[in-house]
Amino acid sequence: MKFYTGRAVDARRYVEADSFGADDYYLGEGSGVADRYVVSGRRVAKASAMDAEMYERWVGGFDVTTGEAKGRLRKEGVKFVEVAVNGPKSWSLAAAAHPDVSVAYDVAQRRAAEQILSWVGENATTRVGPLGRQVQVPVEELEAAVVAHRTSRAGDPHWHLHLQVNARVWAQGRWRGLHTVGFRESIAAINGIGHAAVMTDPGFRSALVAHGYHVDPVSGEIVELEAYGEAFSARSKQIGHNMDRYETQWRGEHPGEEPGPRLRQVWDRRAWADERPDKVVPTSGAALEEHWCNELAELGFRPPRHRVELLRPWPGMLDRDALAAEGLCRLGARRSAWSRADARGEAEQLIVESGLVVDASVRAELAEDLTARIVAGSVPLVGREDVPVDVRSLTSPRVVAVERHLVRRFAGRADEPGRRVDLRQARRAIAGLGRDQIAAVEHLAGSEQLVVIEGAAGAGKTAALAAARRIQRLQGREMVVVSPTLKGAKVAAGQVGTSAYSVAWLLRQYGFRWDDHGHWERVESSPHRAARLQRGDLLVVDEAGMLDQDSAVALVKIADLTGARLALVGDRHQLPAVGRGGVLDLACRYAGGHVDLDGVRRFADPEYARISLAMRAGKRSEAVFDRLMARGEIVVHASEVEQIAALADIAATAGDEEVAVVADTRDQVARINGLAHRERIAVLDPSGRFMTRSGERIEVGDRVATRRNDPDADVANRETWTVRQADRDGVVLHGGAGRRRVSWDYAREHLDLAYATTAYGVQGETVSVAHVAVGTHTTASSAYVGMTRGRDRNVAHLVADSIEDARRQWVEVFDRDRADLGPAHAAQRAAEDIERYGSVGPRRRAGRHIVRQDRGRRAADVLGLDRPTSSTPSPGPSIGF
Repeated sequence: MKFYTGRAVDARRYVEADSFGADDYYLGEGSGVADRYVVSGRRVAKASAMDAEMYERWVGGFDVTTGEAKGRLRKEGVKFVEVAVNGPKSWSLAAAAHPDVSVAYDVAQRRAAEQILSWVGENATTRVGPLGRQVQVPVEELEAAVVAHRTSRAGDPHWHLHLQVNARVWAQGRWRGLHTVGFRESIAAINGIGHAAVMTDPGFRSALVAHGYHVDPVSGEIVELEAYGEAFSARSKQIGHNMDRYETQWRGEHPGEEPGPRLRQVWDRRAWADERPDKVVPTSGAALEEHWCNELAELGFRPPRHRVELLRPWPGMLDRDALAAEGLCRLGARRSAWSRADARGEAEQLIVESGLVVDASVRAELAEDLTARIVAGSVPLVGREDVPVDVRSLTSPRVVAVERHLVRRFAGRADEPGRRVDLRQARRAIAGLGRDQIAAVEHLAGSEQLVVIEGAAGAGKTAALAAARRIQRLQGREMVVVSPTLKGAKVAAGQVGTSAYSVAWLLRQYGFRWDDHGHWERVESSPHRAARLQRGDLLVVDEAGMLDQDSAVALVKIADLTGARLALVGDRHQLPAVGRGGVLDLACRYAGGHVDLDGVRRFADPEYARISLAMRAGKRSEAVFDRLMARGEIVVHASEVEQIAALADIAATAGDEEVAVVADTRDQVARINGLAHRERIAVLDPSGRFMTRSGERIEVGDRVATRRNDPDADVANRETWTVRQADRDGVVLHGGAGRRRVSWDYAREHLDLAYATTAYGVQGETVSVAHVAVGTHTTASSAYVGMTRGRDRNVAHLVADSIEDARRQWVEVFDRDRADLGPAHAAQRAAEDIERYGSVGPRRRAGRHIVRQDRGRRAADVLGLDRPTSSTPSPGPSIGF
């Protein structure tokens, strides 16, 4: 999802930059730039196509026919919200190979866009009323633009639509601003509807089976074409990197200007020629289609010869209660709370996986019914009926039961008497530690059953652990250290001086088994001797802020069974769990031994240590920004492509210096990695070059990351290495852990370039210098983690029109913390969101131009909003561990 805030005149260029210049199906001279839709309630009506001038007016917030402004317009405000309607690469390859599939795919994507708009029209809101007493009211009319492309910016087949919802909407007799926060939080429903609409489209699926294609119901990939997408993606990435380099150079020579469509076409041809000097650059859509078919043939693809049967169940064959129960379980496995929009997204995914292929109206009825059943099976976290569709105010009995169980076990451990150890006989073990660290060691080496050690980045938590381990040994007791990630465990092992393991490994040793859908069981097992704990031993969870609640319950169970003491070490202000977290928060309430390390020892500059603590607390963000700016630790770039290029240059020229480059998204990371690789080609060894499934070229000398745990090769997810050798037996890697060899299958599937990484890739690490991309996806915790990795220097890179704009973005980042900290915290957040953004008021009359047509029951009936709710969750079932 993208929020476009730029100038209206640049909007067309923004869209054009996403497509290859030779794609003359759309955006051609004199043709319509976009199709315009008018939406009121569930009804979607296609209006006239917009040429370039009309499109600019539309983006700017003006009526395209009269030219009148839609209310009071803000220059710096959001102009439109965009989502992409697309699918797996194999769908586009099938469309490129078969004209009838192309037509069916075009139609299916259009239908998907209209179904998304129908849901948005029914659920979008705007805010009205005086400041502090605003309520959300349903939008009565909104407009959308749809721009269609058949290529990626690098010229490979990529059927996709830009679906843009204008931020000016009609409600209660005037034009107002779309509630963009609610739109953003509804992304699960929007994605689910779009994907299900195409996957279940009878025309599209019939066209595929007519050519002998099978579709995987989970991934959506066309089985016969999936493997061929790799080659197209690889070339696409390289061409894209070339175009990034051209644009960066041009912007440096033309500050303050924007490249036009003709210049981008020149870059297209140049990038294509640089990457494929033996191929003619396609200059038209027809030439592109011919090229794609030839490419597939050269890769060895031969279309299936026989039509296959489209096996599909009828809606009446589905067990709706069982599907809803599965949806509830899957939602609870991923998060503590969900919204009705999240429930709709899960319902759509369940329909896709069932193999259903039906008309849109049938699928919509089924999706609404499954959504209503999921909502009915959920536990409300707030006791009111006017909750917006996007507010996560629902949970499940099991999620509530897990947290309550965890609270009981923590409270029970805190009630058991314990004492701190006398350190007078262990002076050598604590030599060099600060007073707060010594206090932490006293608790860790004592007899308290629940200990929590918190501290800012660089506060010396691992030094305290290392001292406690030595004292434990002197006492004849063991310390077992685990971390939520295997990489974290390896880092802890090196710093603490003991063996460390992943949480998953320890749980497996004690028989715990579960899947990604939240299904749990425990089997008989015989733990490895390294996992065996005895009474008085200390089980330490490092980076405990990343621990999810289900794993925490299992760890407490292990400690109960073995008589081991339990210690949680981490920082609530760093990256949270992927899923239901808040374990450290709960433990802090009940721990008999709780130490907050208040000193910061990592940074060479004492002033930066104080600045880092302000970032950790999220206080005085404007003052922090101004001080970092004055210190030269904030860099403002005019465009994202210049930001990416600057970070790539830093990563490529780092040499032996310890430098971390941190970006928000995997897409940004891939772009930085690709450009850095290109800049380092002169010092790499191409004789060992190989291609990964994701399309990256890796050569001997490249910096890479292993992206999957492999105990046989002794590598962990997110560990970084340098490629030393590539031979017929595999790829040899060298890193801080020594020398490793991985198989060719592993290398192609699970190696990524690693000149840059996300914040999750660097948590727990310390380097000399860190450079951090800060943008719309950055949260407070990820910014804090990135900006505290460097001992000597930490630099933030933002894209902004001015220093004032950069300061505003920085403040927004440190106000943006959506970590999942359990259902109790989710209830508080839901209440705060309703208070901050307003509850939902009743729907008034239909829009100005379209009379809404209700279909069946009201949405309130379908989604179960008319049933009474309670502010007190039911106790739910027991955990059964």
